[in-house]
Amino acid sequence: MPERILEAGWEVLATHGFDNFTYDRISRHAHIGKVTIYNRFPSKAEFLAALLKFKVNQRRVSILAIGARLPMIEAFCKRAVAVVEILLSPEGMMLERLVDWCDQEFEADEINYRHAMYEDSLVHIEAELRQAVLEQGLAIRDVPLAARFWLEGLIGHVRFIGNVRAFNREETERWARSYSEFFFSALRS
Repeated sequence: MPERILEAGWEVLATHGFDNFTYDRISRHAHIGKVTIYNRFPSKAEFLAALLKFKVNQRRVSILAIGARLPMIEAFCKRAVAVVEILLSPEGMMLERLVDWCDQEFEADEINYRHAMYEDSLVHIEAELRQAVLEQGLAIRDVPLAARFWLEGLIGHVRFIGNVRAFNREETERWARSYSEFFFSALRS
């Protein structure tokens, strides 16, 4: 039931925006009573924080599944393309707005959602790199630093092309291939 409510909430948010985001609309969209929603999410802030966590988890699972059986460089290359595509999509932009809303809604003394997402991404990238060290004999002196370089390069690319042009799969695949080869060749040196 919570997943159904959150999915309905996402659809309402995507369709009507933050200003017209109401439990009435979610209730109609999910075909459930408002009381059921209020029982699980007593406030709009709690609902949107849960929605952010839910959508981020969905994205993480889908990205980690890409290239699961491929060699490390191929997996990172395919995941880089997927991340760029997701972040530049309308859904990705809505997720960015939701992160901003949560960060503004919950004062600085509470959680910083953008930072938490960044840290969560680093944990998973570090795990992948540590696995590559064990299985592929890569010599990485500072795995956390390598993970940061990977993630910051990816985020930097998204910020750059997002301001310049729309997503182009072929161009992004070429960039991801070059970036992955460059990154992993540096790790092998």
